[in-house]
Amino acid sequence: MRRLAGQWGVDPMLVDLDYVLGCFLASLYRQEWAKALLFKGGTCLRKCYYGDYRFSEDLDFTATRRLRARALEEHVTEVVRSAEEAWQIDFSVRPFRVETIEDEYGKETYQVRIYYRGPLWRAGDPRAIRVDVTLNEKVVFQPSRRAIIHPYSDADVLSDVRVPCYDLLEVLAEKIRALAGQRRYAIARDLYDVAQLIERWTVDIDSLVKVLPVKLAAKGLPPDSLNIQRLESRREEFRTDWQRNLVHLLSLTVDVDFDSGWNKALEFLTQVAQRMSQTSGTV
Repeated sequence: MRRLAGQWGVDPMLVDLDYVLGCFLASLYRQEWAKALLFKGGTCLRKCYYGDYRFSEDLDFTATRRLRARALEEHVTEVVRSAEEAWQIDFSVRPFRVETIEDEYGKETYQVRIYYRGPLWRAGDPRAIRVDVTLNEKVVFQPSRRAIIHPYSDADVLSDVRVPCYDLLEVLAEKIRALAGQRRYAIARDLYDVAQLIERWTVDIDSLVKVLPVKLAAKGLPPDSLNIQRLESRREEFRTDWQRNLVHLLSLTVDVDFDSGWNKALEFLTQVAQRMSQTSGTV
């Protein structure tokens, strides 16, 4: 792992976390109940779509059926026990707790912090995986079942696991919604993910324009929420967050600076906003 960290140009503890995330995902999706959890977000992009994608520090899911907090706690207890047996990772270093919180849109979600000591982190305070489970989301596209990308020596042990993942267009739509939703703080990861997705993958803009109003409405946002002028006014906020909270997650193998990412994303988002305006007849 330390060799890979040097090769990728990142903190070894980030590689340690990436390894632990893969092991946790494998233990999770070997359980029948977990089929109701759709994997999404930046960690999904790295662990199931693009092996050279930015590192991520949490796990995001959408529940496709009703899930009570008590049931989730029991399920996570079983996942942790299974993962400890399979991978010898200490997930019992500190008790976890399922919390019911409101997301930035005022919608109920579950949040769990699972503490661990990975292969490279045997002493000192434990690190934590944050798990977010969205309860009230409109999933539009059919999920795809994908293997876990696990670039470590024990990859064969989890090669049988298939993860129900968001379709890429669904991921992109939710990233655009996050940028449009006037978050209190500018989150550069959302900007980066939009820029990377449109570079790595050919986007069907017609389908995107159709799905965005549905995704916006699911969080109580109007269809004209994607305001380019408002987004441009926050450029320096995004730049600051890029340097503070994103740069350390980027491998040396991916050459992306803020200005190029910003320009690419903003040009695309402007096209999307214009198409949405034309579709709604408000040009």
